[in-house]
Amino acid sequence: MVELLGANAEAAYDRVAREAQLVRHREQLTALNNLNAVVRDINEALVQQSTREQVEQVVCDRLAAAESYEFAWFGEVDAHAETVELTAEAGVEGYLDDIDISVAPDDEASRGPTGRAVRTEEIQVTENVFEDTNYANWQDHARAHGFRSSAAIPVVHEESLYGVLNVYSARVGAFEGEERRVVRQLGEVVGHAIAGVERKRALMSDEVVELEFRIRDVFEAVGVPESEGTISFDRAVPVGDDEFIEYGTATGDAMETLAALPEKLPYWTDVSVLRERFGTTTFEARLSEPPVVSLVASSGGYIESATVEDGDYHMTLHFPPAVEVRGVVERIRDAYPAVEVVTRRQVSRSDESLRRLDEVLTDELTDRQRTALETAYFAGFFEWPRQSSAQEVADSLDVADATFHQHVRLAENKLLGALFEQPAITVR
Repeated sequence: MVELLGANAEAAYDRVAREAQLVRHREQLTALNNLNAVVRDINEALVQQSTREQVEQVVCDRLAAAESYEFAWFGEVDAHAETVELTAEAGVEGYLDDIDISVAPDDEASRGPTGRAVRTEEIQVTENVFEDTNYANWQDHARAHGFRSSAAIPVVHEESLYGVLNVYSARVGAFEGEERRVVRQLGEVVGHAIAGVERKRALMSDEVVELEFRIRDVFEAVGVPESEGTISFDRAVPVGDDEFIEYGTATGDAMETLAALPEKLPYWTDVSVLRERFGTTTFEARLSEPPVVSLVASSGGYIESATVEDGDYHMTLHFPPAVEVRGVVERIRDAYPAVEVVTRRQVSRSDESLRRLDEVLTDELTDRQRTALETAYFAGFFEWPRQSSAQEVADSLDVADATFHQHVRLAENKLLGALFEQPAITVR
């Protein structure tokens, strides 16, 4: 009798297990069919979108409206803050109001799926948020919003990370098997769509491709002393075949690092101090075949900004819309294997030189400076050979020769500053 009861119990248990497995299989099949329909709908909708913002929102809308999912949101990486910022959401409001999502490698808050998706550029699936220790910081939010599993999908196209798409389900074990594969491909589809609308926008407007890179502990491998200071590289001026003069500034606590560069880096031939003021040193460096500067020059681009801060190198480059981004990234990685592509975006070309020149002429030059400059110009002081000497112009203004030179030099400095402090369209 005991054996019979045991056998019956075992059979009943097996039957319940099989039925549960069948139910789960049917749920997965239903979810997969639902997801495939959603992806088809998204593909059709993406064709009609003309901006990145519209692409991100329509994807979230379609996923949140699906029976298999609770809500979705899209976030972009803020490279300087090392956080993910919300740009679109659907099916929920306020989910991220009290949540800070970090992507900094050393931050405990970056261990969640979104942070890992950004760092690895691979889909991160949480099958049960209440059993995953990496989800501990967000379990209360999961209870409040009724989801049991999630997928953080990196949106990537041609090595450019556009952001992370997060999708949530009330089902335990969602995003497994074929469903996971389809969701991962959705990230590629969205990345392709964003790249497409940005290329189209670039062709129709005066825009450039902006690539932002970061190299952590950039000088560590070559034995340059680390510092907590800041070195800014402001302008590379070409003076010959792959020869450049680099101008920049350094804080006092970064001078030891700066002084060591010619000895440690093969393309730094010399560095000299031009002036020191208020704790900041302006320097001039001679560079021979510097990898990034030469690459940017040959590609028709320019360096928007380049700084070393707390040992990390941050560099933003601007290129024409038709630049082959993959090739640029590969060549920079050849020179700096540890480089990270932080972001790629289309931005408006910001050449405000004419506006700044007009602003200086009307608002910043003193009356005496403008008078001295105009008189010198129309008197032929700037011609070669000169039609009037400095003394002759000074006499016509009834000022001393030294006073005339002072006014002209100050005016020239303001005007040239307005012209050259804006990035050049190219550094060729």
